[in-house]
Amino acid sequence: MTLRARLYFGLLGTLLLLVSTLSRAHEITPTIIEMEVLPDNSLEMRVDTNLEALMSEIGTKHADTDNAPTAEQYNQLRALSTDELSTKADPFVVKLFNQITLASTDGPVTKSLLSTDLAVIDQPDIDLARQSLVTYRFTVDLASSEITFSWPEAYSDAVVRLSEQGEIKGASWVAAGTQSEAINLSRLELKRQGLLDYVKRGFEHILPLGLDHILFVLGLYLLSQRLKDLLWQVTAFTAAHTLTLALAILGLVNIPPYIVEPLIALSIVYVAIENLFKDRVSKSRIGLVFGFGLLHGLGFAGVLREIGLESDSFVESLIAFNIGVELGQLATLVIAHLLVGYWFSSKAFWNRWVRIPLSLGISLLGAIWFVERVFY
Repeated sequence: MTLRARLYFGLLGTLLLLVSTLSRAHEITPTIIEMEVLPDNSLEMRVDTNLEALMSEIGTKHADTDNAPTAEQYNQLRALSTDELSTKADPFVVKLFNQITLASTDGPVTKSLLSTDLAVIDQPDIDLARQSLVTYRFTVDLASSEITFSWPEAYSDAVVRLSEQGEIKGASWVAAGTQSEAINLSRLELKRQGLLDYVKRGFEHILPLGLDHILFVLGLYLLSQRLKDLLWQVTAFTAAHTLTLALAILGLVNIPPYIVEPLIALSIVYVAIENLFKDRVSKSRIGLVFGFGLLHGLGFAGVLREIGLESDSFVESLIAFNIGVELGQLATLVIAHLLVGYWFSSKAFWNRWVRIPLSLGISLLGAIWFVERVFY
C-alpha cells in the first residue's frame, strides 16, 4: 500500500471515528412525558429527558449539541456529577413545570403543584448523554376532561403518553413548539394520530435520525448500483424488517435492545466487509440481507412503541410507519446515487477509490458502534 493510500485510509478512519462519537453521544432525542390520573384524581407527570439539553435550551434543530449556540453551557452541565446537577437543576425543575401548558377548550388550565421528584441517572462517560426523570404530582381545575399539552420550542420534540397502572393507554408525538392532540383524562385516551403522522415518523427514523440504518442501506448500494440488484436486496430487507416489526409490536417477539442493537451494528460490519470480496449480488447475499432485516425490524419496533399505535387502526398505522421507513431508505439510495454513483460508478477508479474505501469506513464505524453498544 502506498504512503498516499495509507494517509487516505488513516484520515478516513479518523473522520469516521469522530462522526461516530458525535452522532451517538451528542444527538438530541425526544423527551418522553407520561401522564397518569391517580386514585385521588390528582395527575402525575413523569418527564424522561436529557435535562442538561433542556436547561441549555438545545432544540431539535440542533442534531448535535456541539452545534448549538449554548454548547458550552450544555458541556458545563454535563461535566457536573449526579448530585451537583440535581442541586443546580432544582430551580429549573420548578420553572419547567410552569412552562408546561395544559389547555382545555375554555383556555389554559390552572395547575397546582403538590410534589416534585428529580432522579438523575448516573452516566460515568461524559461523552454520552445522561437521562433524568422528573416526576410532578399536581391537581388541575377542569371544566372539561379534554386537555392539550404544549411547551416551548426550545425544549425539543416530545412523546406524550397516557398510562394506567403501568399500562400505556395512548401516545402522541408532539413536535417542538406545537400543541398535542386532545387528551381525554376521563377515558384515558388521546385523539388518534393521522396516518401521515406515522409515515413522517417512519421517514424521520431513517432520515436524519437513523444513521445505523442509513449506513446499512449504503452498504447494500456500494456492492452493486444495478437497479435489479438493488431491488432484490431492498425487497429482502423490507420483507424481513416488516415481519419482525409487526411481530414485536404484537408482543409475539421480545428481544432486549442490549442484544438487538449490537447485532445491528455487526450487520453493518458484515455487509461492508463482504463488499470487499464480492462485486455482484448472489443468492447468499440476499439471504443474509433478509436475516439482517429481521434485526433491523426489532430496532424499528422500539421507536414505534414509544410513539404508540392506535388500537382500532393497528394495521393501518403499522403500514403507514413502514411506508415512511421505506421512503427514507429509498431517499437514501437516491441521494447516494445522485451524489456519487451517477458520476463515478462507471469510472475505472470506482472500486479502488470509492467502493472499497467507503466500505472499509462503514465497517469501521459499525465496529465502533458494536463496542459502544456492548460495553457502554
